[in-house]
Amino acid sequence: MNNAPVIFKSAKDRYPDFFKVTDFVIRTLHQWIDKGSIPVPQTALGLVFHASNVRAYNLYRSINNLLETDHWEDAGILARSMFELVLHLEEIGRETGKEEKKARKYLRFYYLQQFLHEEALVQYDQATERSTQIELERLVRMQKLARSLFAEFRTPKRTSEWQRSWCGKSVHRLAKDSSDPMRYHHYRIIYSLFSDLSHSGPFPVMSQMLLGETQQEVDELFNAHDDSEKDHMAIVLSLSTIWFLEILRKGSNIIPDYDICWNFEVMKKLYKAYGVARPPFPWERNQGSCQRED
Repeated sequence: MNNAPVIFKSAKDRYPDFFKVTDFVIRTLHQWIDKGSIPVPQTALGLVFHASNVRAYNLYRSINNLLETDHWEDAGILARSMFELVLHLEEIGRETGKEEKKARKYLRFYYLQQFLHEEALVQYDQATERSTQIELERLVRMQKLARSLFAEFRTPKRTSEWQRSWCGKSVHRLAKDSSDPMRYHHYRIIYSLFSDLSHSGPFPVMSQMLLGETQQEVDELFNAHDDSEKDHMAIVLSLSTIWFLEILRKGSNIIPDYDICWNFEVMKKLYKAYGVARPPFPWERNQGSCQRED
């Protein structure tokens, strides 16, 4: 009898074509962001775009690391964060001429969140009898100042004193208001799945269990499970890639080396990984720019 342990190949080894996409994206962004010479933003909008690019890049690398090692469930939680970032950037750019004003509001809410996190820590120290009188007095002063500085975000008629988002909209509302008709489908199908994964309810807890009464049933479940793993890995990888490209396009002026044609190169590789024919790109229909060989 052979008692040698069964060794399974990682997702990266099982589905190399998909990870050629993420490797290509990460290598390029390493040159553009880590090694590139990005000027210091001079406006609130520029600062938000730059910070969003960096945030999305870090998320994408983390998603890739998790997917490579068969942790698509945890990668999906981070992909949800990428989706929310797309929606927030869309909201900032929704009204022409008001982008800088909205970016400043976005930054003010950042400072409010910093205060709320510090407030929670001091209150925890107070509850565990570790805070000093000086810290408590300082907290009272900060609370009074915050109500003045961040009055635009106050919601006195609700249970919480503060709005839960910088724009006063839920993720559901942002998806509904998006000019992209696919956003709401992303929300209903994808965001709901990723939300379930983040809340540790029955679905994420039981999704890795193969419950069969006989060995034959377990083997059949395992084969179906492997197909399901690939499908879920592919959807997390493809959607996070698409959302990442959209974030970079919105903040493209911040990256000197950025080239819109590169987005299409990434999409070519993604279609190839799925083994499906890609639709014609705009320049192929209009004989415009970005005419490159496959």
